[in-house]
Amino acid sequence: MGKKLTKICNAGFTLVELIIVVSILGILAALVIPKFTNASVLAKVASTQDQLRSTRTALLRYQVDHNDTYPDITDMWGALTGKSDVDGTLNAAGDYGPYLLSAPENPFTVSAAVVAFGAGTVSDGWEYDVTGQPPIVAVGFDETTETYTAP
Repeated sequence: MGKKLTKICNAGFTLVELIIVVSILGILAALVIPKFTNASVLAKVASTQDQLRSTRTALLRYQVDHNDTYPDITDMWGALTGKSDVDGTLNAAGDYGPYLLSAPENPFTVSAAVVAFGAGTVSDGWEYDVTGQPPIVAVGFDETTETYTAP
């Protein structure tokens, strides 16, 4: 009985078997890893679209409440996250706002900085132009193709 137990315990994997198992695991990893990296890009795309939708809605609400004017670029986030009077003056006791809880970050650049349309760099989050439609876009993000290209 002792000799049979010794033979079973000494039985192991051959080098060829180990190479086959490691190769199969490598192939599976090569198939799965790109799907996870693509998922993170898709999450950033969805987040960017959501941030744009929320910000554009807030801008439209601000425009309606403030005599058809948009907030000034110099304090856009302050105007959208604070309370204001009808003329746009920030006032804690104002009748309008806040329209957003906080300034959103562009998921691709991780920045909430706002610059004039066409002036965005990789350190900026949003480009803003009150005469454009839409008035705000994400720096480097093409909404039509849902792709990001660093400026």
